[in-house]
Amino acid sequence: MLKHPMLKYVKEEGPSGMRFPHILCPGCGAGQVLNYTLHAVDDLINQTGAKKDDFVFISGVGCSSRLTSHYLDFDSGWTLHGRALPIATGALLANPDLKIIIFTGDGDAAAIGGNHFIHAFRRNIDVTVICVNNGLYGMTGGQVAPTTLPFANTPTTPYGNIEDAFDLCKLAEVAGASYVSRWITAQPIQIIKAIKKGLANNGASFIEILSQCPVHEHETPVASMNALKELTVPVKQAMGSDKIPVGELHFAPRPTWTEKYEAVIEQAMRQAHD
Repeated sequence: MLKHPMLKYVKEEGPSGMRFPHILCPGCGAGQVLNYTLHAVDDLINQTGAKKDDFVFISGVGCSSRLTSHYLDFDSGWTLHGRALPIATGALLANPDLKIIIFTGDGDAAAIGGNHFIHAFRRNIDVTVICVNNGLYGMTGGQVAPTTLPFANTPTTPYGNIEDAFDLCKLAEVAGASYVSRWITAQPIQIIKAIKKGLANNGASFIEILSQCPVHEHETPVASMNALKELTVPVKQAMGSDKIPVGELHFAPRPTWTEKYEAVIEQAMRQAHD
């Protein structure tokens, strides 16, 4: 029987038994994002000579974050809620040649991890952050999150959300990320290309993927994905529109934090020998 080509990167069995069927709810977009990410990594391995051991996956806590340690047959770190970026910083200090991919959700990145989010991009650490943004806290009941759209009904905003939502891409760009793009789960080709560009970028890359959560949205997966299409517009057509722009939003390469840090170490060592 034919197997999915990306299963070669997945642990089908672990210490506690079979990994499948997986933990994701029916119709969740996190599985799509995992598939697109593995396709991007597979392309880089086949096309550039990169090795599987060059890649490390790190995540915090949340639905999408569970993908890293539970299913991937890569070196990985399943860390504390919101703390994936400082862990990644430490990994880069130990080995600056690693290609680090961070899976995070909008609550993990923008709420409890918000401070780390800002400073990681300010420093331009060489990581690729893939944020699966479903606009709510999916793992704990669908509560309002920093990215929940205004007027949305959730268990904690039964009369509608009165707060404005964070634009995570603008926040990443202003903080200092050198590559920023946004897509929806219905754009697999664009997402795979964006992840490959993010990994090739020598610096902090932020890729936001707007994702459906049909269980908490009380819709079918098809209706949820169609809603994402209705909410968004290609960035080239976004002028004058009140919809969310998707596409490549920012690309401005600059020196990374690890490059600057290594230069300081070299300078200190030279002075010590003078």
